[in-house]
Amino acid sequence: MRGMELEDYFTLLEQRQDQATEATEATEATEATKAPEPEEGRVVAYFDLDRTLIDGYSLTALAWQQVFNGDMGIKRFCSLGTMFLRYGLKRIDYDDMLRATVADIQGMSENDLRQLSRQAFEVRLADWLYREGDLLIQKHKALGHDVVMVTSATTYQAEPIAAALDIQHVLATTLEIVDGKVAGGVQPCFGTGKVTAARQFAQRSNTRLSNAYFYSDSHDDLPLLNKVGFPVVVNGKPQLSRVGQDNGWIQLQFVEKGRDHFTTVTERRVA
Repeated sequence: MRGMELEDYFTLLEQRQDQATEATEATEATEATKAPEPEEGRVVAYFDLDRTLIDGYSLTALAWQQVFNGDMGIKRFCSLGTMFLRYGLKRIDYDDMLRATVADIQGMSENDLRQLSRQAFEVRLADWLYREGDLLIQKHKALGHDVVMVTSATTYQAEPIAAALDIQHVLATTLEIVDGKVAGGVQPCFGTGKVTAARQFAQRSNTRLSNAYFYSDSHDDLPLLNKVGFPVVVNGKPQLSRVGQDNGWIQLQFVEKGRDHFTTVTERRVA
């Protein structure tokens, strides 16, 4: 396992950036008659959300907020908890879990879902944000890299967190909205779906996955981890940690969290 402290990892990022800059300058000098691709050296850092940027699952916070608002009974919440556990134990697949959770909000107005997600962030998720994740995002931005959140959570769950972390680009599971209400359709951003979303972003932004980072905790994200040039395991679950060890991937551990670090940051970014 290539475990690494965050400060040491920052030094590695700087070294890679310097090497990339030198390589680009050398190419331009030796191939002066050939027009270089304008985005040849542009870097994108993709971040998973749940258990990577936050300590937990955003869907759990959303369900708790529904209970708090009186929109979900404890019995149904416990049923969802059992389903999440079964998913974690690989007893059901992601599609089964997604269909069940979408069914719970089907018919809800899009505005109400957006408000519910903001409440879940303000009441719970703001306390779950990892300080190290924020610092890593800031570091990538300081190096001139684009930062993208790519998550199986819905757009509504992801957007308040992305705003707090100053992430402009969000690739997430999208829900079908008909007449302003949640319908049954869903376009998941999970597994190979994350690869598709990242590839589409790369095409739009004229960047390359081979020149990108991806940070994740889960074995489910192996399809995208295997496509980027710089895969990094964050808070890795055992299965992914073993894969990371076998492949020599860098592994980071985020532990510091809480609203204190983000109070002024969140006020500045969300306002």
